[in-house]
Amino acid sequence: MRVVIGTLGLVVPGGTETYCVTVARELARRGHEVVLFADSIGPYADWAEELGVDVARAETDLPNACDAVFANDAITAGTLAGRYPESRCVYCVHSTVHEVQAPPLAPGLIDAIIALSERFGAFARAFALDVPVIRLRQPIDTDWFTPSVPPRRPPRRALLLGNSLAGPRRDALVETWTAHGIDCRQVGRPRNAMNDVRPEIADADIVVARGRAAMEGMAAGKAVYVFDDGGGDGWVTPETYPAIEADNFAGMATEVPVDRRRLAADLAAYDPDMGWINRELAVTYHNARSHAQGLVEVLRGPASPRGDSTTSAAAAARTVRFAWRMQGRAAAAETELAQARHQLASTQQQLDALRGSRLVRAALAVGRIRDRLRRRR
Repeated sequence: MRVVIGTLGLVVPGGTETYCVTVARELARRGHEVVLFADSIGPYADWAEELGVDVARAETDLPNACDAVFANDAITAGTLAGRYPESRCVYCVHSTVHEVQAPPLAPGLIDAIIALSERFGAFARAFALDVPVIRLRQPIDTDWFTPSVPPRRPPRRALLLGNSLAGPRRDALVETWTAHGIDCRQVGRPRNAMNDVRPEIADADIVVARGRAAMEGMAAGKAVYVFDDGGGDGWVTPETYPAIEADNFAGMATEVPVDRRRLAADLAAYDPDMGWINRELAVTYHNARSHAQGLVEVLRGPASPRGDSTTSAAAAARTVRFAWRMQGRAAAAETELAQARHQLASTQQQLDALRGSRLVRAALAVGRIRDRLRRRR
């Protein structure tokens, strides 16, 4: 088959981006002609090309025809379905939060939906779309992420891997675990984004993450702690795995919040054997080869006639693109505002402490002067 994969951006690494590159490589390994297209192009597109993926940096670079479109957001779904009206269009759900990653409702636009978790499947089935929803597990290239240094006993280093752990939740984990002798290092945007995180994972005993990053830690044979800005479920074990996987490792599989007391208790329950057990879970359930096999069957299905949906598809893509960019700007502004407030509060605390220290020094100085005056008398 000739397959065009569409994604919102190839600027920095993230869950959707790494998924698309993983799938593109697996399909290419099976002899399919694959082109990866993104609405926004950046450094991660260069990385994808280094890995052997054919990247279309503009619509003019796309092939004239294809057998299937595999869209991972509403923008590229509309763009590519409009360009290839006779091709089968399969849509993959990656989020229940961002509108840009919800299935587009244009009639006849998509032919099937891939759900990478039970939560995503329920989300997709709730839409007014009469298309099949196929459940596949998240794929990880277990030949790329492999065990190297096994987790140590006791643990020495935790890698906070991801793009969203920040603020009080991050502070709670870092402060609690640092007090117990754990060196915590964070990798992810905006400050420390990396295309190849394998060396950082190899140097850690524990990977703290959510989503695909958590599964990458599992494939690399590390103890994995599911904890992020949106929630936390603690250690991945054979007992917790089914519920955590059904939730897409998002930290919302359980109703019990993770507070500082639980963070300390969970750390005490650390077991280095979690590493090789997690590797076995990743190879068994998240092997990219198995995912590609299931995906090919969906992509080969019959295409539905679209009629006059081309114009509406392009219009829908433009509308969602505008809304997404505005939402992104608003989110960035909110993050900057929160960081500014946090910095202001920290500065105020430093000023209060400085004032206090100055008052103490002044009081001591006054005391010394009084002592001298008494001695002179």
